[in-house]
Amino acid sequence: MTEKDIIDYLDRLKDAWPELISFETGNDDGQYVNLTIETANRTTTWNRVRSQLIESKLLGAELRDAMIVTMTGAAGWDDYLLLHHYDRTEPLDELEKTKE
Repeated sequence: MTEKDIIDYLDRLKDAWPELISFETGNDDGQYVNLTIETANRTTTWNRVRSQLIESKLLGAELRDAMIVTMTGAAGWDDYLLLHHYDRTEPLDELEKTKE
C-alpha cells in the first residue's frame, strides 16, 4: 500500500463522510497521512472509522498495523482518547464509557 493508495481511498470516502474535514500528508521520520474529522456524534464516527478503515477488506490489514486513532474531547488534547494503536500493547480507551 502506498501513500497514493490511501489518498485515493480517502478521496472516495470524503463525499460519503460529511464529518470528514480534511487529510494531509507529510514526512516525520517516515511518511504519514493525518485525517481530521469533526463530529457531533463520536460513537457513529468511531464506528465508521472502524468499519471503513480499520476493518476494511481493501486496506484494513495494513492500516491496522500502521495507524493510531485519537479523539480529542471538550478540553482538546487534555482529555483525548486513544482508540486504536498499531502497537497492540498500548492500553486503549473505550469511547462507550465516555460522555457523548
